[in-house]
Amino acid sequence: MKKVEHFTLSYQLVRYWTSFAFKYIFYRRTEIRGREKFRPNDPLLFAPNHQNALMDALAYLTTLKQQPIFLARADIFKSKIVTLILNFSKMMPVYRIRDGYENLAKNQEVFDRCTEILKSGHSLCMFPEGNHGDKRFFRPLKKGLARIAFEAENASDFKMDLKIVPCGIDYSNYENVRGRLTVSYGDPITITDLKDLYRSDPQSALKELNNRIRTNIEPHMIEIPWEDIYFMVMDLRMMYGKRYRELKNLPGKTLFHKFDADKEMIRMIGTLRETEPEKIAGINSLVMEYWKLLKKHNFRDHTIENEPYGPLRLIWNTLILALGFPLHIYSLINNYHLYRIPMILSRKLFKDPQFWSTGAFVISLVVMLPISYAIQTLIVGLIFKTWWIWVAYLATLLPTAVYMLHYMFENRKWRSRIRFMWMKGRKNKDIARLVELRKDIFSKMDGLVRE
Repeated sequence: MKKVEHFTLSYQLVRYWTSFAFKYIFYRRTEIRGREKFRPNDPLLFAPNHQNALMDALAYLTTLKQQPIFLARADIFKSKIVTLILNFSKMMPVYRIRDGYENLAKNQEVFDRCTEILKSGHSLCMFPEGNHGDKRFFRPLKKGLARIAFEAENASDFKMDLKIVPCGIDYSNYENVRGRLTVSYGDPITITDLKDLYRSDPQSALKELNNRIRTNIEPHMIEIPWEDIYFMVMDLRMMYGKRYRELKNLPGKTLFHKFDADKEMIRMIGTLRETEPEKIAGINSLVMEYWKLLKKHNFRDHTIENEPYGPLRLIWNTLILALGFPLHIYSLINNYHLYRIPMILSRKLFKDPQFWSTGAFVISLVVMLPISYAIQTLIVGLIFKTWWIWVAYLATLLPTAVYMLHYMFENRKWRSRIRFMWMKGRKNKDIARLVELRKDIFSKMDGLVRE
């Protein structure tokens, strides 16, 4: 099996660009905490939650100093081209029963390579849930990661000092570009104290380690384990989170301030779900009605949140957009294809929506953007034949790509506000109901928080 742990300059160069594009272009804001809890040269086995396909792997690839080796499910290695790309990206396959019982024997070779990699002081990253899901809750853990950890330590008579690092990822939105991302690293877990248990009862040792991993990952991720109120909690995170922080006098400047406050609010809701289920059911009903009306009229919560809109405010918004329109046209001409084409292709290539953001990111920023910008700059250079013109042109491309996205979002908000005021002026009953519902939801949540 290929020596994927060896440092490669070509991979590192691609990684530099991928890291920049991932953290500063695709996502508007990325925050990381906990990297001081481990040393990069120690044998490390990262154990993250898994929600957003290969974007989760990119979250660690772009926030770690070392070149981690990833273990991924074997079915994505079917194509030769994809396999070459994954091998270049330092990924190795792990086989499951659904990949064919005859393939399970190949896992031993993979696990042996993992032991070699960890012994040499390199790091591995494996998602202990074994698959991803589109909901923020912890699925049952597979035994693969625990097995690798014990086999590696056992091969060194438990003197390797392997550290399993629990990690948590949270996205403001799984699919949309310019979202927000947090990556949190927890205190490392060691397993030397399980040496005797592993050698006498391996299955009990695997179970105990999985329990430790689960317990240590949970504080670093958003978990909403209740199916009946899952969407209510997610909606309240978005629309009521700021108000909750104000009432509880909690900070809200950083993404992790908001993350920690959301964790606290979710715990409160979970407690009330058990002690006062009728109140939570009532709020759930209001939230569901509110979001159905928003969806019916293609509004977002911020449109209702920021009303009423006076004429001066709308005129000011219109003026700002009008002044920025020429630059937006320039941005569209040079960058719109990098936004629209990958979005369409990713939805055609992948049936699973969790792969859409991965596909859009790779197609747009890793593949198309460098090629397109090179061709565009070459054309401008051939036309003007003056070096400073094509250098200046090249320098404008990336900033205007970000501006294009910002302008599109602000324009969407402006159009939504105009439409909202038009419907409100015509005494639309749904508009009145939306305003009433939001006030009612906040009033009931305020009461619960104060209690």
